[in-house]
Amino acid sequence: MKSIVTIYFLLTALLSGQLSAQSNKSFMEVSYRMKFFPDSLNLERSITVDNLILLFNDNSSVYFSKEARDYFTQLKNGVSSSKNGNISLGVLPSLPKSRGSVYKSGEVITATLPVGRYFYSFEEPKLLWALLDEKTKINGIDCRLAKTLTDTGDTFFAWYTMEYPYSEGPFRFKGLPGLIIKVYNKNNTISIEATNLKETAESIEPFFNDGSIELKTKSIFLKQRKDYNDNPNIQNMNSNVTFRKDGVLLDNATSMKKIENNVFLD
Repeated sequence: MKSIVTIYFLLTALLSGQLSAQSNKSFMEVSYRMKFFPDSLNLERSITVDNLILLFNDNSSVYFSKEARDYFTQLKNGVSSSKNGNISLGVLPSLPKSRGSVYKSGEVITATLPVGRYFYSFEEPKLLWALLDEKTKINGIDCRLAKTLTDTGDTFFAWYTMEYPYSEGPFRFKGLPGLIIKVYNKNNTISIEATNLKETAESIEPFFNDGSIELKTKSIFLKQRKDYNDNPNIQNMNSNVTFRKDGVLLDNATSMKKIENNVFLD
C-alpha cells in the first residue's frame, strides 16, 4: 500500500506540470554527459550520467534527464490505465541517476532537486563570470574559457563557444556570451560536456516543478539536504510531517545511520 501511495505522490509532484504547461518551442537541443565522484575522498569510483538534455530558445530553457522523463512517463501511463485500483507498470527501466531539472524563464533560473522522496524548487543565484584568455577546440568547436565562484564557494570553469552565441549551458551554468560546451569544478570531481547538438522544435516545459515544495531561498534547500543526509529517516512515512511558512520540512523521526557524503552540483 505504501508503494502505491508513493507512486501517486511522485506522479502528482513530478508530472502534473507537463499537462498544464503552455507551448513554448525550443530551436536547439544539446545532449550532455556528466561525470562525477560521489565521494570526494574516493576518486577511484566515478559515476557517468548520459542523455542530460538542454532545450532552449532566445528567452527560456529547460535542463533534465531523458531517463528521468521516460521513467516517470511510464509510471504516469501505468496509473492512468489502472483498473479497480490495480496498477500495472510493466517492466520499469532502472531508477534514473539524475532526477533534478533546471528551468529558465527570462533572467530567472529555477532549480528543482530531490531530497529523498520530496522535490524542492528554488531560484538559483546568478553566476558572475570572469572571461579568460585561454582558447581551445572541443570536438572541433572553437571554445573560450571562463571562470566563476558559486554561492556555495566552489570554483567552476566553463568552455563556451561563440559559434553558438546563446547564453545557455547545462544545469545552472548560464550567462556567458556563448553556449557552454564543457563545465567542470576546480577539483575535477564534477564535469559536464556536450556530446551532441541539433535543431529541434520540442516544447520547453518546467520539469518536476509543479507539486514540488517551493522555497524562498536556496539556503533553505541546502539545510534540508544536509538534514536528510545526516538523518535519512527524517522523511519517514509514519512520522508527523508539518510545513513551516518558510518551506522547511519538519518531522519527529528518530536518528538513523548517516548516508554517504556526496559531492553535489551546487
